[in-house]
Amino acid sequence: MLGDEEQNFSLGKRLGPLFETGFFRPLARPSAAVYVDCAERLTGAALDAGQIGRNEARLLVREVIEQHPDTALEEDEGGYSTDLNQKANLFFNKLLEAKWISERRISLSEYYIVIAPQLRLLLRALDDVAENRPEELKDFAVGLRSLCKEILADKAFDPHTLDGRSLRAMVKDLRERAERVLNQMHAVENLIGEHETAQRQSTSGRETLKRFLDEFHVGEHILCYDALREAGLLPRITRARGVLQEAAADPFLKERLAEGIRAHSDESADRAYARAEQWLQLLEQHFSRIPQIARQIDARMAEFSNLSAARYRYQTEMRGQRPERVKEYCDRAAKAFSGKKFSDLAHEPGLAFRAVHCEILFGRDSLAPVRTKRLPVNLKLATPTSQIDKAEAREAIRRHNLLTLTPQRAARFIVERLPEKGARLSTEHLTLATEDDLLDLLAVLSFDRGNLARSRKLLRWRVHPARDGAYIPPERIPLDRVGDVRIERLSIERLS
Repeated sequence: MLGDEEQNFSLGKRLGPLFETGFFRPLARPSAAVYVDCAERLTGAALDAGQIGRNEARLLVREVIEQHPDTALEEDEGGYSTDLNQKANLFFNKLLEAKWISERRISLSEYYIVIAPQLRLLLRALDDVAENRPEELKDFAVGLRSLCKEILADKAFDPHTLDGRSLRAMVKDLRERAERVLNQMHAVENLIGEHETAQRQSTSGRETLKRFLDEFHVGEHILCYDALREAGLLPRITRARGVLQEAAADPFLKERLAEGIRAHSDESADRAYARAEQWLQLLEQHFSRIPQIARQIDARMAEFSNLSAARYRYQTEMRGQRPERVKEYCDRAAKAFSGKKFSDLAHEPGLAFRAVHCEILFGRDSLAPVRTKRLPVNLKLATPTSQIDKAEAREAIRRHNLLTLTPQRAARFIVERLPEKGARLSTEHLTLATEDDLLDLLAVLSFDRGNLARSRKLLRWRVHPARDGAYIPPERIPLDRVGDVRIERLSIERLS
């Protein structure tokens, strides 16, 4: 049983005000997808300022409703109306009622819509829940390496060199990042489970091999435990756990952390000390679970491989195409003559029953024919490649990703070099320090628009050559040295 003080600080108690205002109620309605998309569009349009004009906000809500023609809205959301503007106004009012957004008055006729800070956190959590892209799960080892580096740093948990506020911020940040790594690893388990479900429903050996060889093994990064071992993270995790265990047993460190918690919230000294102990214990538990989950993921990988091999053997050796054809014929007949009897079918045109043709055989013809045996299928796994071959393959993939010209790379160059709309940059004054900067410039010359990763804002730019359409003799064309190469002079203008 929890005490009264612990119950007051429980998660349910802290979310009580949001429950009372109905903050989470839109997610339980049939039109939850419309609410989430409206919130995402409004948050993206508000950008860092956190606010947007009311008229512009209503137009965005109308566009989102147009994009969901199959979603049935309830009466209080404008479902009874055929006027799209009226639907958008009523739905906009429901967003205000749920406290996802609020109005801020500037003048008598000018209002701004302010995005609730809790809404941004909710959208981030929903995005993590819906995340199923393997490429987003590749950096769990990188994040874990940085965590171990900070924990194993000299005097990282020294109560004599850290004040309470700094120690609280550091421990909270380490907890959140460790939880992020665990969530990524659990997402890998979900991906494997989805592949297992789909593999059990495969209808042919070809489909089974395609899912096993092409779709599933696209991300070799899913071998979590091997990745940790090859990166040398397992001994680092063990040492980090030892540091965290010593920190959890240090009364002076817990007292200093409790001071930071008390300075951040109005809690009693005993409650703050208990929370400090809980934070340090949770951080140590997160690190102890990482190798266990990695082993579980690799075990599920092996189970999926065995499942695929067994299903392929069943579909090719134990079951041929003839039973499938008979089953398909019977299914079609059952669907076409559902609810009828054989006596009724005898009177249907073209369905007259005939006696089975009999033939008497003598001598060797009466013996059972020799059936053609299928050739055995070799289901053994290929000889594993050496560690050197794997390292070379990973290095080739890494180099390919670094040398790929993408719109995101060009957008990054524009944001860094041209921070404002209308700004221009000439190669005459351009300095490139690394090869990566040169590749960014080539990406700018290859595309005219792009957006940053995880951003919906579209950036546009235009490249103006020095000749600008006029003829100039080759010897008079101005050239600039950019890095280690010489190129024709040009200027880059940011349009948006």
